[in-house]
Amino acid sequence: SAAPHAAAGAAGRWQRMASRHPWPVAGVFVVLPALAAGTTIAVLPAADSGPTAVTITRSECAPGWTSATAGTHTFTVHNQSGMPGEINLDDASGDIEAEIETIGPGTSAELTATLVSGTYVFRCFMGSQQGTASEPIQVTGTANASVASPASTNPLASSPSAVKPVTVADLAGPNEQYQAYAAGQLAALAQAVTRIRADLRGDDVAAAREDWLAAQLDWERVGASYDSFGPLGLAVDGLPDGYPGGVNDEHFTGLHRLEYGLWHGQSAAALLSVAATLARDVAAVQENLTSAALAGDPTNLPIRTHEILEDALRDHLSGIDNQGGGAAFAMTYADTQVTQAVLGYLTPLLNARQPGLPAIAGSQLAILQQALLATQVDGQWESLGTASLSACEQVDAAIDAVLETLDAVPDLLEVPPTH
Repeated sequence: SAAPHAAAGAAGRWQRMASRHPWPVAGVFVVLPALAAGTTIAVLPAADSGPTAVTITRSECAPGWTSATAGTHTFTVHNQSGMPGEINLDDASGDIEAEIETIGPGTSAELTATLVSGTYVFRCFMGSQQGTASEPIQVTGTANASVASPASTNPLASSPSAVKPVTVADLAGPNEQYQAYAAGQLAALAQAVTRIRADLRGDDVAAAREDWLAAQLDWERVGASYDSFGPLGLAVDGLPDGYPGGVNDEHFTGLHRLEYGLWHGQSAAALLSVAATLARDVAAVQENLTSAALAGDPTNLPIRTHEILEDALRDHLSGIDNQGGGAAFAMTYADTQVTQAVLGYLTPLLNARQPGLPAIAGSQLAILQQALLATQVDGQWESLGTASLSACEQVDAAIDAVLETLDAVPDLLEVPPTH
């Protein structure tokens, strides 16, 4: 049985996920956006020069920074503004060379960047006030440190460190493409729920199970991740966690409530009302799909590119969301399909900032899909508990690889603050 492996694998995966996320240290969150596995915008090699102190006040951004030479520099940023904020080091074209995404008031954090000949400026976005900037500093000479380690075998490691800023307008077109795609998946979901209701009225639980899986996969292909669709999404796909009555709580609704009933001996007649509620909630998501509260904000699209599969890792491949159907691999496969779609919409923007990343991610997605398909036996999906250890390990390795690559997307396509 692969069940012990699933439990151990989940713990290992969570450790690896934790290593890719910012965590608070002395009240400071320092986020250095990843360009690829092992490479970041603000790289952390040994600096060519010692740390340079930079001070942020309520009215000024790095007023004491007056000169710099080419090479790798580490800046110790002291936030004396009394507000939390974001600090960017930009080049003359406005590309972000390095950043501290959040620094708390009265705290310090380090920012490391490799500077080449050109003009650089610090930009500070503190609290809700207007952004401020340092005086532009002209750097001359040649850097003797490489942004990427010469020994790196990562195919993206030789890419430039600066990131061309993205605007909301840049993301509007891709987001419209995604909206149209998601609307089609929701239409398919609504049809699947209609079939489930017909199955239940006919007292055909076996057919209802098959149509439940179709409906669940349609929902996965919508691309909701990390509760991105808010209360409506939770109504469609929420879990019983946190409800006083658990799986029997009246507030536990949706696809997983239906899954629980279908695999725990509840009668077709008893599940008719569950399916009717699901149909109404799916219709509500369809009606509100383009609202900013759901998927209407274009700046959410780059985040979705990474979080869809991270959501699959968190919930599906750990077994957390299994209510009896055992569809972890099938749901994860559907998640790879929507990830491919979203990645495709963003490919022109990504290639302009990190050439080759979409192609590498696409290849890794194909490997993950093959690993997932290998969990099928006679065309039927195995569960986490019945799949072979080898098959589970192949899926683990493949999803880790693609997540490492996609982790760069939200930072590469982040819209800078405008306040």
